[in-house]
Amino acid sequence: MTTLRKLPIALAVAAGVLSTQAMAVDFHGYARSGIGWTASGGEQQCFKATGAQSKYRLGNECETYAEIKLGQELWKEGDKSFYFDTNVAYSVSQRDDWESTSPAFREANVQGKNLIEWLPGSTMWAGKRFYQRHDVHMIDFYYWDISGPGAGLEAIDLGFGKLSVAATRNSEAGGSSAWIDNQRKDADHTVNDVYDIRLAGLETNPGGTLEFGVDYGRANTQDDYALAPGASKDGVMLTTEHTQSMMGGFNKFVIQYATDSMTSYNSGHSQGASINNNGHMLRVIDHGAINLAEKWDMMYVALYQDTDWDNNNGTTWYSVGVRPMYKWTPIMSTLLEAGYDNVKSQHTGERNGQYKLTLAQQWQAGDSIWSRPAIRIFATYANWDEKWGYNNVSGSADNGLAQNGTIGTDSRGKNNEVTFGAQFEAWW
Repeated sequence: MTTLRKLPIALAVAAGVLSTQAMAVDFHGYARSGIGWTASGGEQQCFKATGAQSKYRLGNECETYAEIKLGQELWKEGDKSFYFDTNVAYSVSQRDDWESTSPAFREANVQGKNLIEWLPGSTMWAGKRFYQRHDVHMIDFYYWDISGPGAGLEAIDLGFGKLSVAATRNSEAGGSSAWIDNQRKDADHTVNDVYDIRLAGLETNPGGTLEFGVDYGRANTQDDYALAPGASKDGVMLTTEHTQSMMGGFNKFVIQYATDSMTSYNSGHSQGASINNNGHMLRVIDHGAINLAEKWDMMYVALYQDTDWDNNNGTTWYSVGVRPMYKWTPIMSTLLEAGYDNVKSQHTGERNGQYKLTLAQQWQAGDSIWSRPAIRIFATYANWDEKWGYNNVSGSADNGLAQNGTIGTDSRGKNNEVTFGAQFEAWW
């Protein structure tokens, strides 16, 4: 009988321990999904100017996307700790109730804080990680992002600022052919390494801070392996960013310059096996989110990017947009997003232009333009006039080269369209 009386107590204690452990797991993430239609018929279309690297996203996202993050502090003693973090991402076309997909394992890392006695406040880390990413939310554009498998030491307090150093890796699908033992081989992937140094938190003026960064990327080839003649091999990206607290929000002013292998994605990933990216890139961005009045918030962006390649296949991209928000109640708002993109081809000298307008009625968890979850209904109008596109004829000697007109290219020509639908967006 004594044994029987002890059993429920043991089970209760075990359940309590397991419950405590389960409660300690941090659950974070991002998700969006919805349904949309095109006025001329069919499912929702999304609109991006040919040659632009992003699009204005409000009422202009046509997929279900989710990032599921699970993490837990595994050990803590005083101010020292180890934290394990993971992130699995999914993306489907939102056409059916059953859409199978292979998830992307985007993060799996351990971060150790205050492990080095003489570097208090610093964090040592290793594994796959989203590393100090910088983006413009309203166009979903990551302009400084070296994420991938890597290792580093961040937030080293120098007194006047914080220093971070890291090394990450990205593979390059396709790229160029290569030679191994003097025989030509097709390389499925070329590994690229990126070495990153950042100095952040430099106080420049009341409410203003400065951050500097240098990224060096190179193709890391194995013994007896040589890249194709003309491959860019390596490159550098320099970044300066000033952040100003203002009007209940912030403004960021960014200047970036990149060379050769760092100009393909020009966000911090290297493409050193490519034979088509020798040259340089200059980018200037001003973006932010502010409170205009008691019931008004606004996001905005202005961007200039000039990619000048030796093969004359670069682009000059201009983008400007605003997203004002009027708050009817603490949980209901109306948003209007207006965005314009213009992309000039270095090869043809012609331009592709597009403007997009979206009106959305939204219910969100709070009265900030950043408040999520949100459910919105929207209507979008897009108008574009494209004079050039990239040659997309398989096997063509000019495949991937900018050409005038729509025949044999991915140019959309001149047209306009209306879409409408509903969407939720959440982060937590």
